[in-house]
Amino acid sequence: MTSDVDRKTYWDLLETLRWICTRDEQHVAAMWDWSDEDRMALALSGMRVRRIIRSPPGPFGADLEPAALQGDGRPSLQNLDGVLRKVHSGRVQMTATRCDRNCNEQIPVPLTALNDLEFRIVPGHRVAPVGLWSRSRDILVWGSPQFLRADVIRAWPARNSKTAAVSGAILRHLRGITTPEAPLTKLEAQRRCMAEVPNAYLEAFRQAWAELDPSCKRGRGKHGPRAR
Repeated sequence: MTSDVDRKTYWDLLETLRWICTRDEQHVAAMWDWSDEDRMALALSGMRVRRIIRSPPGPFGADLEPAALQGDGRPSLQNLDGVLRKVHSGRVQMTATRCDRNCNEQIPVPLTALNDLEFRIVPGHRVAPVGLWSRSRDILVWGSPQFLRADVIRAWPARNSKTAAVSGAILRHLRGITTPEAPLTKLEAQRRCMAEVPNAYLEAFRQAWAELDPSCKRGRGKHGPRAR
């Protein structure tokens, strides 16, 4: 268990996910007094798989299903993938404990190892309910990942006055990827924008989508009505 001072410097994975969803430090701080079960329940409640939650398959979420997206302030599979991508890019510092050693020291996870790793949340796991697992070997390699709070806030800025700027960037991107000749559905466009536009988040996407010309929007079915 980290001290209050450590918690102000480093956030664990669940606290980091909470920040990404809410962009509110008070929401993150509120978790410090929660039980581990309640903190896990928050993460699990926003995802489709009940018992074992993992980041998406493929290289950093290439196979992510649109159904995994959440817009109600709960963690999602895409957020797990997003954290891993930010760490891999060097924008967010991550430390963890080695599970093959009898030591609880937090040390940096080598960037070269990340291609074979994925986050998993496994309630009740005897070693590390939250950790990094090897995809190829299907074993727990690193436990208790932590992230430098300042890096997390820089990578996912607080929204307040930034919504208009991010929404504008998303709208410009939408005009490039969805056209009257080749329109995207709202879910397809959302998936692309959240992955391709820096600092994109759901509310900014919604504002941009509302401003997009209706001729660039396709309904769910081939001949269905355009998404509004």
